[in-house]
Amino acid sequence: MRVRPVLVSLCLCFSLTAMEAGGSGAASGTQINIPNINPGVERRLELLRQKEANDRMQRENSQDTLQMVSLAAELKQYAAASDGSGLPPEALKKASQLEKLAKRVRNRLNNRMLGIGAH
Repeated sequence: MRVRPVLVSLCLCFSLTAMEAGGSGAASGTQINIPNINPGVERRLELLRQKEANDRMQRENSQDTLQMVSLAAELKQYAAASDGSGLPPEALKKASQLEKLAKRVRNRLNNRMLGIGAH
């Protein structure tokens, strides 16, 4: 009857020394790869990530497009109000901002078509 507590304490001592010596026998810093038991789960997660990336891209493009329409309307007002001598500096700044937004949307769409990023 006295053997059981001694046996338990010996097992605990061995497990603690094994953990201090480097874990479960693997060298320190190595990674243990566990095979994927259910590849369907991984595929579903990848599809979910792609859907979220598509939704995010669509939201960003939608916001940028609305901003572009607003800037274009403002530029149209500046052009209508000008007397032919040129546009004021704030109009040029808005035109530059409109170009940047257009490039951003175009790059996002091109990258998506080529399969770059957004995954």
